[in-house]
Amino acid sequence: MKAHVGEWGTADDVWRAVEVLELDEVQHRITAAESGAVMRFLADRQIRLNICPTSNLLLCRVARLQDHPIRKLFDVGVKVTVNTDDAIVFGAGVSEEFLGLFQAGVFSAAELDLIRRWGLQD
Repeated sequence: MKAHVGEWGTADDVWRAVEVLELDEVQHRITAAESGAVMRFLADRQIRLNICPTSNLLLCRVARLQDHPIRKLFDVGVKVTVNTDDAIVFGAGVSEEFLGLFQAGVFSAAELDLIRRWGLQD
């Protein structure tokens, strides 16, 4: 089960949504990176976060791609995937999202390949 929890709100909102809705995946919620406890909760339960970096950037949720919290989430063991929000509105498909993270030095090619494989899992 997955739900769009949105870009705004708190890390605790992520925890509550996962518990109340019994989620396996959460769409968008990068605020989870604001709490070590929430990140551990997600990592321990293998809850996947589906992240849309360009959307986060253009909606001013992050100032620069280089500072995107996807790296912090990944480093603590949260399964993340790289996605596009609305390719027509935000002008980026999944390939551009991966390339942007690579060019910004957020992830290596090997790390992006692991993230790609996570996206193919049920």
